[in-house]
Amino acid sequence: MKRRSILALPLLATGIPMLALAEGAYPDKPIKLIVPFAPGTALDIVGRLAAAGASEELKVPIVVDNKLGASGVIGTEVVAKAAPDGYTLLFTAPAHYINQFVFASLPFDAVKDFRPVTKVSNAQLVMVAGKSSPFTTAKQVIEFAKANPGKLRYSSSGLGGTIHLAFSLFNQMAGTTIEHVPYTSGSQALTDVIAGHLDITFTAIATALPQAKAGNLKLLGVSGLKRSSAMPEVPTISEAALPGFELTSWGGALARNNVPDALIEKLNAAFLKVAQRSEFQAKLVAAGIEPDPLGTGAFAKQIEAEVPKWKRLVESTGAAHSQKQ
Repeated sequence: MKRRSILALPLLATGIPMLALAEGAYPDKPIKLIVPFAPGTALDIVGRLAAAGASEELKVPIVVDNKLGASGVIGTEVVAKAAPDGYTLLFTAPAHYINQFVFASLPFDAVKDFRPVTKVSNAQLVMVAGKSSPFTTAKQVIEFAKANPGKLRYSSSGLGGTIHLAFSLFNQMAGTTIEHVPYTSGSQALTDVIAGHLDITFTAIATALPQAKAGNLKLLGVSGLKRSSAMPEVPTISEAALPGFELTSWGGALARNNVPDALIEKLNAAFLKVAQRSEFQAKLVAAGIEPDPLGTGAFAKQIEAEVPKWKRLVESTGAAHSQKQ
């Protein structure tokens, strides 16, 4: 009998599956964390901070790889086609689930092909206007829009994107008809508001903060139900203008759907431990992002509750299944 076969006999005799042994050794090489959006975005900031901390916990490098395009579809497809071995993960946002209602077709099933690992953060949006704008509050925007139908225009990063959905919800609740001007990128959408070419937009707090401090933007209201700890002086739109208005964007890790439970448990333990650290949370707050750690089970329940809401909101905009890759 060959030496290799002889060495394998004790393992076979104990009945220990080879997969279990592989799971026990996991991870033993670098993990790739795909962020399907641009470097410097709020999601990228959170993903990099989480990866650095989880890397220390798991004792292997976690390499962040930005693969952007098609509202996150391109990077997500990379993970969908990766081996289900826990070495390729996705760090994403609600756009992952929204895209299935916006695009005519996708090369993956957003729900069936992925499973939640850990939720790390929750990012509010903030409504902003250029420095020369007459508006200082969301209530003033509503009053002007009602008195001057069709006169106000907002920019977004594209049909069915988070900004488009936020303004669609805003228009529905306020009874206004602020017109949509879609761009192909959020940065250009914001640039034209700063320049005064368009009236208002929503953007991530992390993006708005430096522009506001430089005097380029006015902060009109945040999109969560609680004020942001990064800009506590700015009221929520809910408290100042539209009771109950809420639209936020979480950041969290997903894996292929058939990654073994044991590996998911290890990943969740590492990411959750990092997300609960006070120093990690302080870094998020400094970037205008709210800590909101949830383990695998709680994260899955939140997603399950959210998906039907996103579906209804997309359908209400007329953008359902309107986009091609």
